[in-house]
Amino acid sequence: MNLPEDDADPFTGRGLWRSSAFTFQPLQPLEHPRWDDDLPDLARDVFQNPLGLIDKNPTTVFQLDVFGTNPYALESIVQRDSSSEEPSTLSIQKVEEKEPQVLEQFENIWSLDGLTVEDTAQSQLKSWDGFAQPAFQEPVSAYLSESGAHGFDAALSHQASLTGLEDSGRLVQPAIFFQSLFRLGLGWNSIFFRYNEQKRIFDKELRDVRISGVSLPAVDGVIRDISQCGTGLQRIRAFVRTNPAVSDQPTALSTLAAAVAILVYSLEKQLSERYYQQGSLLQIQTLFQRCGDLVGTLVNILDGVEKVKSEGEVVSTVLAKCDHFSQRFVWMADLLSELTFRVTQPWLGLVETWLGLRGEERGLPELTSNGFIEAEYFEDPTGRKTEPKIVDYIYHPEMMPSFIPEQQARLIFESGRSLRILKQSHPRHPIGRDDILRTTSPPALHCAISFQDIERIQDKASDYEHRLRSEILRYIRGDSSEAKCLLPANGGDIRDVEMADDPIKSTFEIIDVDDARHVTGLLADSSSLESDKLYRILTGSDGLDIEQAMTSDSPFGPPLTSAFHLSLAPIISAQARLIDFSCLHLLFKEHKMRSHLHLQWRFQLLGDGVFGSRLSNSLFDPEMKSGERRSGVMRSGVHTGLRLGSRDTWPPASSELRLVLMGLLTECYAASESSSITTTKSGTMPRGTENELPGGLSFSIRDLSGDELLKCKNPNAIEALDFLRLQYKPPPVLEAIITPRSLRKYDQLFKYLLRLVRMISVVRGLVRDSTARTSLSGDTHNLFQKFRVDAQHFILSISDYTFHTGVGKPWHDFETTLSKIERYLDRGDIDGTIGTAHSLPHLRDYHEDTLDRILFSLFRTKRHAQAGQLLDDICGTILAFAPLSRLDGESGVRHQSEKTVFQLHVTFRKQVRSFVSYLRSLDAGKSSSRSYMRSTMFGSSNENRNDASTVFEQLLLKLDMKQYY
Repeated sequence: MNLPEDDADPFTGRGLWRSSAFTFQPLQPLEHPRWDDDLPDLARDVFQNPLGLIDKNPTTVFQLDVFGTNPYALESIVQRDSSSEEPSTLSIQKVEEKEPQVLEQFENIWSLDGLTVEDTAQSQLKSWDGFAQPAFQEPVSAYLSESGAHGFDAALSHQASLTGLEDSGRLVQPAIFFQSLFRLGLGWNSIFFRYNEQKRIFDKELRDVRISGVSLPAVDGVIRDISQCGTGLQRIRAFVRTNPAVSDQPTALSTLAAAVAILVYSLEKQLSERYYQQGSLLQIQTLFQRCGDLVGTLVNILDGVEKVKSEGEVVSTVLAKCDHFSQRFVWMADLLSELTFRVTQPWLGLVETWLGLRGEERGLPELTSNGFIEAEYFEDPTGRKTEPKIVDYIYHPEMMPSFIPEQQARLIFESGRSLRILKQSHPRHPIGRDDILRTTSPPALHCAISFQDIERIQDKASDYEHRLRSEILRYIRGDSSEAKCLLPANGGDIRDVEMADDPIKSTFEIIDVDDARHVTGLLADSSSLESDKLYRILTGSDGLDIEQAMTSDSPFGPPLTSAFHLSLAPIISAQARLIDFSCLHLLFKEHKMRSHLHLQWRFQLLGDGVFGSRLSNSLFDPEMKSGERRSGVMRSGVHTGLRLGSRDTWPPASSELRLVLMGLLTECYAASESSSITTTKSGTMPRGTENELPGGLSFSIRDLSGDELLKCKNPNAIEALDFLRLQYKPPPVLEAIITPRSLRKYDQLFKYLLRLVRMISVVRGLVRDSTARTSLSGDTHNLFQKFRVDAQHFILSISDYTFHTGVGKPWHDFETTLSKIERYLDRGDIDGTIGTAHSLPHLRDYHEDTLDRILFSLFRTKRHAQAGQLLDDICGTILAFAPLSRLDGESGVRHQSEKTVFQLHVTFRKQVRSFVSYLRSLDAGKSSSRSYMRSTMFGSSNENRNDASTVFEQLLLKLDMKQYY
C-alpha cells in the first residue's frame, strides 16, 4: 500500500492527534451477571410481609443485603448480635466506639490526612485516545484480566451456564462478609458461621457465598484457615471455663488457664482495633495467620496437659511444648518463656517450702497432696483417735517433672526429708527458723533464660550460703545471741525483688455469670489484665504483624529444659550442703552415730572378740553345763550352755535359751564401755538404765517359714541355729543412716557368721578327737585323720578370709571415712565435711554399699548363690563326719564307719574341688559388684579400689596355694 509522502516521515508532527488506522471498533460492555431466582425471594418476602416472615422463620438470612440497597443493615446486625452472642463485651465496645470515629475521620473534608489518601475507586488507566478529549469514554477492554471484578464474575456465571453446575457462588456485600470472617477468626458466631457444639467446629450457614472478584474455592480456602483459629479460641475458652483460677493456692492447670485467658483477651483487643485497617480478603487472611499460629500453639499445649494427671506431668508437658514452639516460632519465644514461668511457679513454690527456702504458711501435708512427696502417717494399733503423726516421707519419682535430672530430683527429696529430721530434733536450728529465713533472704527459685542471669543466680546463691553458714557455725558453737547475718549489699530483700512481678500474686478469679457462653468477658478487671506482663509482651512485640522480622531480640541462653536445671542447681545445691552439714553434725555429735555403727560391727558382725568367744562357748562347748530342764535338778546360769552337737534334743526351749544367753550382751558391752557407763564422752553412748543397751540390743527368735523351721530341728544341720538373731531398733533420728534395709543385711550377715563360728568350733573338736588316746592318728592310712586335716584347713581358711578380708577390710574403710568426717566436724569445716561425706543420703548409701560389699565377698548375694550353696553343702558334709570322728579308736566302731567316712571324704573333696574351680573361673573384672565399686569412692586409695577384683583371688590363694585340689 502506498502511503503519502508526509506519512513516510516518522518525525513529522502533522496528524499527531489523528486516530490510528489500526483502532478497533469499541466493544459493547458485558452484561451484568444474572442472579439466581431463588435468592431474591427472601428480600421480596421482606418487603411484602416482614413481620410475618420473622414469625415463621426467625433467622438472620433475610438481613443479607445482596443488592446493597440497605446501607444500615450491617449496623443493625452488629447491634442485634452484640446483645445475643458471646463475644467479649470489652472488644465489642471498642469496635462500636471506634466506628463513629472512623466515619467522622473520612467525612471531614478539612482533615490534612485526607490529602494523602489516594482515591482508588476513581483511579483509571489512561490511553492516548482519551488524553486529548476529557469527555472521551474508554471502550471496554477485550482482555479479561483488565475487565476487573465484574468481568471475573461474568466469566464464572457464563461457565456455570455452560456446564449446568451452579458452582459460581452467590455474591454478598464485602463489608458483611469481612465482618463475619473477623468474627469467625475470633471464635464468635455470625450470620454466615455458627459453632457446632457437638462437632466442635464452625459450620457455614450458607454453603456457596462469596464476594465479587474471588472464586468460591479461594474463599473456602481462606475460611478454612481462619476457621481453625476460631475453633482454637473456642477450645481455649472451654479450657478456661473448666479450670478456674483460684488465687488462694494456684495449681499448674489453674495458672495455665489464667495465663491463656490473658492471651485471649489481648488477641481479641488487638484484632478488634485492627478491623478497620483491613480492606481486602488477603489482608484479613494475613492478619489471622500469626494469630492462628499462636492459637494453634496454645491449643496444642492444652491438648497435652489434659491427658496428664499429676502436677509434675503438667509442668513437664508445658515446658517441653513451649521449648519446641519457641524454636519453631521465634517471635513467640518471650511469650512462651513467660508462660512456662507462670505454670512452673506453683511447683517451684512447693520445692521452696520443702527445702526450707520459704516458710510453711500452710501445713506440709496439704502441699504434698498432689506432689512428688507423700507423707506416711503413724497408725495406732490400739485404734485410739489421736492426731495424725508423720513418721516418714515417700518419694514418687514418676511425679517429678521430666526436665529435672534424676540426681537433682533425688537431692531435692532427700534434702527436704533431712530438713524435717533437723526441725524435729532441733526446732531452734537456724536453717529451720522463720526469723533467720527472713534475715538471710534466700533467693527464690525461678528460671533464667540467659547465661548472664544464670551467673547472677549463682552469685545470689553463694551470698545466701555465706550468710547462713555464719549463723549455723555460730549456733554450733553455742552462741545464742541475736542473728548477725545481714541483708544483701543493696539493702533489699532478694525475694521481694524477684517476686515483684510474681504471676501467682496477681492471679485473678473468674467470676461466675449467668451467661455461660460468655467467654473472655468473664475476666474480672480489664485494667489488671492490661498491666499483666503477658499482655504487655503480646501487645508490645506487635506479634500479629507478619511484616515484622522473624528474629527475636531475646538474650543468648540455653534451651528452656537446660535453663531450668542450670537456674535451680546453684540454689538447691547450696541449701542441700547446709542441710547435710547440719544433719551430720547432729548425728555425729549429739546422737553418737559412730557408736551405734560400732555397736553393729561388734555384735552383729562379731567384731568383738570377747563376745564371739563367749557366744561360741555358750552355744557349742560340750564341757559346759546343760541348761535343759530336769526333774530334781536346779538350773543355774553359771557355766551353762546349749551344747549344740552334744545333745539329743533340739531346738532348746525358750527358757533354756534365755538362761544361757541372759546377760551375755550386757556383760560384753560393759566390759568395753566400763570407762563410759556413767560419763558420756565423744564417740560413746550414754546408757539409760543398767540393763538397757543402745537400741534395745537383745537376742530374739527369727521368724521362719515351715521349711526353715524343719531344718532348724536337726542338730546336725547347718541351719540348726538360724532361729537365733539379734534385735536392734535405732533411734528415729539415726534411721536416716541405719535404715531397715541395712538392718536386714546385718541380720543376714549375723546368720552366716553364726554358722561359721559353729563350723570353727566343730573343726576344733575334730583336732581334739585326733589327740585322744583311743585315736589312731599315727596311722598314715588313717582316713579319719586325713578328713580332719582337710576339713580344718578349709574351715580355718574360710574363717580367716571372712573376718579379715570379707568383713574386716570393707568395715575398716568405712570406719576411716567416718573418722575423717568427724575430724572435719570438730573443726567446723563445712567444705571438708561435705567433700568427704558428700551428703547425708550419700553417707547412707555408703553404709549400705559397705554391707553389700561384705555380702558380696561372703557369697551371700544372688550373683554368687551357687557358690554360697556349695559352701553350705561342704559344711553339711563336715557336720555329718563330726559324730563319726568322736568315735574313732573305739573297738569295732572305726571299722564299721570307715566306709561311710570314705564316702563322706570323697564327697567333701568333690565339693571343695568344685568350689575352687568356681573361684578360678571368676573373671576379675566381671566378679566385682556395683556396690563394691561405689563404696571405694569415698577417698580410698587405688589399691583399695582393686580389692573388688582381687578379693576372691585371696581366698583361692588360702585354699589351694599348691593346687592340691
